Amino acid sequence: MGGSMSRVIMRVAVVAVAAVLIALAADWMMPQGASGAGTPMEVTSYTVQPGQSLWTYAEMITPEGGDVAASVDELMRINGMEDANLRAGQRIVVPEQ
Repeated sequence: MGGSMSRVIMRVAVVAVAAVLIALAADWMMPQGASGAGTPMEVTSYTVQPGQSLWTYAEMITPEGGDVAASVDELMRINGMEDANLRAGQRIVVPEQ
């Protein structure tokens, strides 16, 4: 009886691990929205002007007294940018105002 009980426990363990792996794979494959936080965001595109940086654009769109650095971070996130470098003529996705 001990041997059959060990096989049952082993099968339950294998099924449990498989279920966890399937759940993790399903979560990994789910697409993320533009905001990534689960709330929809209205966006539009903006063409970068000569001499403009992501910081200067963020200053334009950040409300008075707001956190410009947070705006830069948000712009980088929604555009999938690894750094804040821009070039004139580049089109970026920006929150609708």
